[in-house]
Amino acid sequence: MTKAAGRASKPTLQATKPTPRPTPKATRPIPKRLAEETIAEMKRLADPRRAAGNQRYFKEPIESYGLDGATAKRLLKELVTQTKGVWTVDDAVAFCTLMVHDPHLEPRAIAFQLLAAFATGADASVIKDVRGWLEKSCDNWALVDSLAPAVLGPLLERHPKLVAEVVGWTTSRNMWLRRSSAVAFIPLVRRGLHLDTAYEVATRLFDDSEDLMHKAVGWMLREAGKKDMPRLERFLKDEGPRMPRTTVRYAIERFPKEKRKVLLETTRA
Repeated sequence: MTKAAGRASKPTLQATKPTPRPTPKATRPIPKRLAEETIAEMKRLADPRRAAGNQRYFKEPIESYGLDGATAKRLLKELVTQTKGVWTVDDAVAFCTLMVHDPHLEPRAIAFQLLAAFATGADASVIKDVRGWLEKSCDNWALVDSLAPAVLGPLLERHPKLVAEVVGWTTSRNMWLRRSSAVAFIPLVRRGLHLDTAYEVATRLFDDSEDLMHKAVGWMLREAGKKDMPRLERFLKDEGPRMPRTTVRYAIERFPKEKRKVLLETTRA
């Protein structure tokens, strides 16, 4: 017997793989509790001096907690982190419905911005909630501009059948619905979508008497022009004389300086 043959072989030890621990499921926040906690945090962080200063941006009286932009962004980021992946669109809508009862600016604005994180998966029926908030819970341009582009815009892209309904808002007695009919299309025209509709909305709103509407239409046209500047120039030359001057000034902001001067002259009534 050889030495190698007489040597006892060592048993082969197989490494035991650790049993993987199940990944803990994210806790699903209850919309009512999260709304209460969010408003309580806003009250804790309130700055009365800044709140009073916020009034200068609005013609109508507003109530504000006076949160600065960085704080508002942090709160929104925390809300998205807590809810994304565990909430449904219905949960986000329920959160908004609770938050809009607070008369201050920030709870409503942040609630709408949180809903925007879920908007791409929303059913067409959410437009009923959006319209209700615009009519009853939005009383200034900042809230409209938090809700319409970020929530209504994706809703229109996902459900084109809703476009005609929103275009119909141009004749509403409610100014915030009318403003929404323009600013909702801004994120869409930036990508070259619904340009024909945007120009139709602009034409429908030329005779609106509200300065906030003149600015909204000019803003929408300016953004449409970024995708097709020659078309905007033709539109301004054809329709400019019947457009409010504020609308014209907003619409031409992206043209070169000399072109702006020419358009201001050629669009005079």
